Amino acid sequence: MIKIRALRQFSHYHAGNFDQFEERSVADEIAEALVGMDLAEKVEPSEKPEGVSVKKAGGKK
Repeated sequence: MIKIRALRQFSHYHAGNFDQFEERSVADEIAEALVGMDLAEKVEPSEKPEGVSVKKAGGKK
């Protein structure tokens, strides 16, 4: 299994629907095909999408 990030919204017959910038682990063959069609990019485990911030849950003050 390889983790990929969708570069745009698309649908794949075996992998299902992807939203833009969605990250998901898929079979190696599917990942290679999607990367080859410029629909996705491989993601390193610690990598975060650019421009996306992570907010921590907290109580109101």
